[in-house]
Amino acid sequence: MCLELSYQEIMSSQDPKFAVRYQMVMSALSKGIRPTMRDFRCSRNTVRLWLRRYQEQGLAGLEERSRAPHHIPHKTPPEVEQQVVEARDAIPCFGPRRLKRYFDLPCSTGAIARILKQSGRSQRRKKPRPPARSLAAEKLSWPAFGLLQVDVKDLSDLPGYRELIPFGLPRYQFTARIVPEGGIWLAFSAVNDSTYALLFGDRLLAHLAACGVKLEELTVQTDNGSEFGGAWNRRRTPPAFTRLVEQKYRCRRHRFNPPHRSTYNSDVEAVHGLMEQEFYQLEPFRGDLQRFLNQAWTYQLWFNYLRENSAKGHRTPDQLRAERAPWVHPKVYALPPVLLSSLSAQDLPSPRQNLGQDLPGHVKSPMSTHSDPRWL
Repeated sequence: MCLELSYQEIMSSQDPKFAVRYQMVMSALSKGIRPTMRDFRCSRNTVRLWLRRYQEQGLAGLEERSRAPHHIPHKTPPEVEQQVVEARDAIPCFGPRRLKRYFDLPCSTGAIARILKQSGRSQRRKKPRPPARSLAAEKLSWPAFGLLQVDVKDLSDLPGYRELIPFGLPRYQFTARIVPEGGIWLAFSAVNDSTYALLFGDRLLAHLAACGVKLEELTVQTDNGSEFGGAWNRRRTPPAFTRLVEQKYRCRRHRFNPPHRSTYNSDVEAVHGLMEQEFYQLEPFRGDLQRFLNQAWTYQLWFNYLRENSAKGHRTPDQLRAERAPWVHPKVYALPPVLLSSLSAQDLPSPRQNLGQDLPGHVKSPMSTHSDPRWL
């Protein structure tokens, strides 16, 4: 077979099939259909097909044509595709499964993924390396309301929010998450020090005790930050946060993360990552502190009562509370976020042991809570 283009030239071309068809047409025009059929080892109809298309359309007739059917009965209607696009624009961090669940879209998750990709709205995220041993199922076998993780998030690294910090919005977010139920509690402050950590812990533990949580079975876990006493000389006397947890509220213990073991606080750290996408990148902030606290409270209520966790069998923290700890009041997740600098120590009976002057007493929330359980 004698071709005008070499094999290397054909394979290095943009479309090797186009080059072969072009050579076939040139051979048919010069030698005829029968010799071309023998040279290319194909049928006579194949040579005639490409020769006819070349004569009718020129080089465009040698290009590959779409074999998609002209009519697809099960194709997603345009109005449904528009609903998918509008839902994704409303919450860009939601994937196909959450979009279908929260917006009740009348199409499959595969169709939603295809529509997002075709519209240029799919996000390719770098997936983390899967853990050697997943603890998602094992954590559900742990005691109910047995572990409370506490951490502090610096919000000055969030674009769009850090510009409003000089106008009155808080810089630090105090976050607590109960494991394995997954409920969260929030509070905010302008600075990060041990005083605000004590105020946050005192207010939260008093609320948990009032809602029926068995504090004697609760372990409070923090990192080694100075606000929790990580830099304290623990050989002489426990830090103030440890005394608050173990002596005033008689919790099981206050446990620090081992050094260089950041995954020990992975549950509460995951909340910070979720809030960046679901709260700080979506909510419009205007520098109004009270409005910001209301927005944070709304997100906390949604997270605790409505947001389903796929790793926990698509159940909400409140559903897990009802299954695992029905003795805990449903309002346990309804402690509103506050600015910690607005709290003040109350003159209540002294704790069982003297904790020192650096430990505040029980703190009452300045925001009123609902007494009617039907509000849930």
